[in-house]
Amino acid sequence: MNLLQGLDAPEPLIVTLNRSAAIDPGRVIARMRYAHPLHDHATLAAQARRHEIQGRRRSWFAGAYWGYGFHEDGIRSARAVVQALDPQAVPA
Repeated sequence: MNLLQGLDAPEPLIVTLNRSAAIDPGRVIARMRYAHPLHDHATLAAQARRHEIQGRRRSWFAGAYWGYGFHEDGIRSARAVVQALDPQAVPA
């Protein structure tokens, strides 16, 4: 995390998933629990209506919520906005 976040710390700060038994508990700074959103039929129906709000009043929306909640879904939705604003900006 030091390099990625530009942290000036005397020791390397590490983020790990699911290996808590291998870490000295005295060295743990924080424990956090994350979850991806749960999609239901209403979510999918709302996603299908994206065209009703995109570009209205010069507002565009990009985020992981336009897909399954993953970072890649956010990037994909941002790319769609860029393509809508300037089709020549991003190759199809």
